[in-house]
Amino acid sequence: VILAGGVADQGSVDCSADTVTLELTLTADSLTPDDPAACRDQDVTLQVAPEADGFLHIHGYDDQVPATEVTAGEETVIEFTASRSGQYPIEFHPADDPEGVSVGILTIDER
Repeated sequence: VILAGGVADQGSVDCSADTVTLELTLTADSLTPDDPAACRDQDVTLQVAPEADGFLHIHGYDDQVPATEVTAGEETVIEFTASRSGQYPIEFHPADDPEGVSVGILTIDER
């Protein structure tokens, strides 16, 4: 997890920062790290390095982060403001499997 102004250990969240950038690697059935985290009211940037084609979806943040098409080998940047705290399932819908696969949980902590 990379935070504005420095690098944080996996699982730690710096709620004093106004922005957070999270680097994620996506395969057809997994996300690394599978537990990205930010804080409510932070501007969040997800830098996704996909290894498969399909759509990435964050349940519960549909209004701010609609299903986003990703292409293997092309970094995808997703930006939003974390307006609600909680845990939100991250699902990947590979191009060859419209059912989707749960790949992680986005946690938005209270400030």
